[in-house]
Amino acid sequence: MSVAISNFLSENRILGTESAKILEAFWNKDKVLQSKELLLGFNQKDSNLYFVKNGCVRLFVIDKNGEQINLGFGYENSLITCFQTFIEGKPSLISIEAIVDTELVAIAKEDLMPLIQSNSEIALWYQSILEFTLSGHIQRQVELLTLKPYERYEVFIKRSGHLINRIPLKFIASYLMMKPETLSRIRAKIS
Repeated sequence: MSVAISNFLSENRILGTESAKILEAFWNKDKVLQSKELLLGFNQKDSNLYFVKNGCVRLFVIDKNGEQINLGFGYENSLITCFQTFIEGKPSLISIEAIVDTELVAIAKEDLMPLIQSNSEIALWYQSILEFTLSGHIQRQVELLTLKPYERYEVFIKRSGHLINRIPLKFIASYLMMKPETLSRIRAKIS
C-alpha cells in the first residue's frame, strides 16, 4: 500500500476514515515511467485514474503544424488521467508523458464505479474531483483568453511555482500559450 495515496485520501475532508480505507485498498496498480515515456498515447484508451506519487507528467496535444502544446501537468499528490477516455471510453485526443522519472499508482474504473455506487462518501469525493477539474479547466481557458502573457506567467508562478525548476521552460511556455523567447523576456524582466 502506498503511503502517499493513504495520506492523500486521509487528508480529504469528504472521506471518513472507513471510506478512505476502502478506497485506498483499490489503488493497487503501480506504474513506473522513465523520463519521456508515455503513460497514454494519442488514440489509446485507458480506464485508470492515476495518482502521482513521485515525479511529473505532462498532458499535451500536437497541432496541425506538428507542434506539441502542453495542456497541463501532473505532479506529486495530484490525480491524472485523460477524462475523455476514462469517463467516455473514447480514444484519447491527448498524450500523457513523463517529464522526469515518475512513479504512479492507479485505480481501475471497473473498481472505482462500484465503490461510487455503494458508498456516498466515495461518490462525493469523486464528484468533488470532477468539479475541481472542470473548474480548473474553465479558469485556465478564461486566463488564456483574457490575460496578457506576463499576467499568465504570474498566475502560473502563484499556482505552480514549484514546477519552474523541475520542467523545461519550453513546456511552460507552451502551456502558457507563448513562445519560449517571450517567456524568457518575461522572466528576465521579473528577475
